[in-house]
Amino acid sequence: RTEGVRNESAANGRLAMIEALEKVSNLAVLTYVVSSMLVMGMSQRLRDVVAPLKNPRMVGVALAVNFIAAPLLALLLSRLIPLQPAHAVGLLLLSGAAGSPFIPKLAEVADGNLAYSVAIMVLLMVGSIVFIPFALPFIVPGLSADPWSIAKPLILTMMLPLALGFVLSARWAQASERVLPFLRKLSSLAFLLLLVLMVGLNIQALVDTLGSFAIGTYLLFVLAVLVLGYAVGGDDLRTRGVFAISSAQRNTSAALVVAVESLNDPAVVVMLLVSAMAGLVILLGTPRLLRVRLAKVN
Repeated sequence: RTEGVRNESAANGRLAMIEALEKVSNLAVLTYVVSSMLVMGMSQRLRDVVAPLKNPRMVGVALAVNFIAAPLLALLLSRLIPLQPAHAVGLLLLSGAAGSPFIPKLAEVADGNLAYSVAIMVLLMVGSIVFIPFALPFIVPGLSADPWSIAKPLILTMMLPLALGFVLSARWAQASERVLPFLRKLSSLAFLLLLVLMVGLNIQALVDTLGSFAIGTYLLFVLAVLVLGYAVGGDDLRTRGVFAISSAQRNTSAALVVAVESLNDPAVVVMLLVSAMAGLVILLGTPRLLRVRLAKVN
């Protein structure tokens, strides 16, 4: 009996630790997203961010790649590769969710055009808010998504801090310059903490999917969209690389909102988390390759 009590106590202790780490992970996500959006708004001029959105070709190609080509590719892969139903649903959800908050950070690592990365991130976020609830139910069985449930977290944690950053930079430029170094450090630390916690908390889920085609299929999807984005991203290398990264980096947060609110299937959530980790392996290495290529050209 004493041994059983000890085992139960140890199990409860591990559970409590995992719950505490999950709370820290959620806080790290919130801290990273809000601080990085503030940095983007405070360090970029609004007119430089708006300028790319006045280019009809860029807007049209970005929407076509992310909300036509990506979902069609995911649908094709889900039909050709024998995925478990939950894994196929997770892939389809991610294919329709674009505008990840990680895009500016990856663009920064790639020495890409930051104003352009913010512009395309905002464009794709708005596109996701429209596409997911109105289009994805036609290709994901049993899916129904409330537009406001998707839009609310994106507006509160991304759009609002970004807009606040623009206002602070325009009204109090000197104060913003003093605060920016602190916010940049906070954003970077939160990003590193988030990566560590994502791997640590989801390592078992990652191991459990190794026997399936889930990870390989998602990596194939990411690579295909990355190559497509690079092929149609224009001639300027600093924007072409950002376009490719922004197309391949899916918005896991938006996909998770839909999975939790509409599907209530833990297996789908696991697929989304594992895919996010697997995709980052490629997308964290890609910016460095792009930076090397850019340096050689210059």
